[in-house]
Amino acid sequence: MSEKKKRKIESEHRVFNTEWTNKYLCTVSKDKILCLVCRETLAVPKEYNLRRHFETKHPNLAKLNPNEKIIKAASLVKNLSGEQQIFKKVSTENDTVTKISFQISKEIAAAGKCFTEGEFLKKCLLIAVSELCPEKRGIFENVSLSRMTVQRRIADISTNLSDQLKQRVSEFCFYSLAMDESTDLKDTAQLLIFIRGIDKNFEITEELVGMCSMMGRTTGKDISSEVIKCMNDKLGVDFANLVAICTDGAPAMCRKNVGAVTLLEEFIGRQITKHHCIIHQQVLCSKVLKFEHVMSVVVSIVNLIRSRGLKHRTFRAFLEGEDAECSDLIYHTEVRWLSQGRVLQRFVALKEEIAKFLENGPIKFPELENESWNQDLFFFCDITAHLNDLNIQLQGKNQLIFQMCAAVKAFKMKLKLFRSQLSKGEMCHFPTCAQNIPQNKHAELGEKYAKHINLLIEEFDRRLTLSKDDDIQLKLIEDPFSVDPEEVTQDLQLEVIELQCSAVYRNKHRESSLWDFYKSLDDEKYKNLIEVALKTFSIFGSTYICEQTFSIMNMNKNKQRSSLTDDHLEDIMKISTSNMTPEYDKLVAEKRSGELQPGKPPSCGPS
Repeated sequence: MSEKKKRKIESEHRVFNTEWTNKYLCTVSKDKILCLVCRETLAVPKEYNLRRHFETKHPNLAKLNPNEKIIKAASLVKNLSGEQQIFKKVSTENDTVTKISFQISKEIAAAGKCFTEGEFLKKCLLIAVSELCPEKRGIFENVSLSRMTVQRRIADISTNLSDQLKQRVSEFCFYSLAMDESTDLKDTAQLLIFIRGIDKNFEITEELVGMCSMMGRTTGKDISSEVIKCMNDKLGVDFANLVAICTDGAPAMCRKNVGAVTLLEEFIGRQITKHHCIIHQQVLCSKVLKFEHVMSVVVSIVNLIRSRGLKHRTFRAFLEGEDAECSDLIYHTEVRWLSQGRVLQRFVALKEEIAKFLENGPIKFPELENESWNQDLFFFCDITAHLNDLNIQLQGKNQLIFQMCAAVKAFKMKLKLFRSQLSKGEMCHFPTCAQNIPQNKHAELGEKYAKHINLLIEEFDRRLTLSKDDDIQLKLIEDPFSVDPEEVTQDLQLEVIELQCSAVYRNKHRESSLWDFYKSLDDEKYKNLIEVALKTFSIFGSTYICEQTFSIMNMNKNKQRSSLTDDHLEDIMKISTSNMTPEYDKLVAEKRSGELQPGKPPSCGPS
């Protein structure tokens, strides 16, 4: 339509709005004239056509005087507006109902509930609304939460989160990967790939790229192939900005010639930083303490009491009668990082009650009366408590690698302090020993246990000592004002000197967070320093996020949901671990417009 014709129609509509509504009882609807009486439309907005229609089809109304026509026109316009609002209200309600369906489905996935929980939740909603606002029951009945609907909604949300991640990845300056592999309930090897990226504004994104189901072997070649395929298919990103890869240290991941990381380096064509998870290394360091003679007895006693229902009930009733500090013993689980320390603490707290409970039993444990064994128990309880404190510091999402390295470095200094004090017979940092071991034996036992501390120090030095260059780089990013400019690389020396001589930036570093400090630096003046900071912030220090996700996987794919498909399991994992918010309005609009969604096909098995 030409501009001239558009202006002509607009002009005629203006005349129409001011004169024709009351004269011929009509209005404008989508560039056409609509008769308010019979609801017929006239395609040509000319007065002659309108007058002929009005006088021919509504002769009785044509006889009304102008004032009566005004009243009649106002009434007809009001009726038309009311009808239009009804359709608009229905459309809005439908969109709201669909949005609620998406939101509830997301919560079902995040909570690890079955897809069928949607039907149960709908029943609860209808019960509540029937009592609170029965006139709204019809709206809630339209909320679709059947098993198949929830399944499709979860797939759509997962796809939306993947699309958002793909958009964010395109803005990353640098990124790193965390990889780990484990088997699910059906013995399917599941490879988790997490990405941690940072953009120019120092905004960090830490999200699940994909869960790759490996039906056959899990060699380094197989793992590297899955990683390359997953990154290309799901993110469409190359490896140009890949900084580092963090793994659990398994041979398939880290083997020198055929490990997954080595093969990825060959594919990329350059070397990348390789990290063995700091938490795993810390746990391996603790294995150097040879106290199996203590743990074997503790585990045997715990299993004896807890594995038999009658004995367990009797023991708990006995503790209630004794007014014990704790109400029960806890099992030891080897694969859980903090289990050993917590079991020992609980055992020591209930040691007297346990000895009294077992003294008349058929199985005897003479170690409970052995002074040397008890002394080892007290020391092992204290040192594992310190190790657990370090482990907790290293856990959590979005940890910065130099913060984790600083925690390890501080712990190594604590161990040296413990060794020195124990050699002098001081046990101030070993409260269980100080409370239960006589003072006159502190010197003798201190020398004995100082040797164990020394073994721990040597193992930490062997596994968790950074190279000089890495140590300087991490120190530079954490506190650029405390490093010697001559120790950093040549491309950073002049920038470090400029920065250290700036009182403004020194105050900024002292008063604000590291994020704000590096965001405030001049992009041109401190270009190389900012680049190093971006790379360092993007590095995974541990595979904690993978371990946490495997726990979520086991919670979802359990004995009751063993037939859950790999695709739907991956959708649930993405929703459960994502920090992004689904674009509900976009999802609703796509459903309204009838666009095909790239979701997964419905599952044939139970959810």
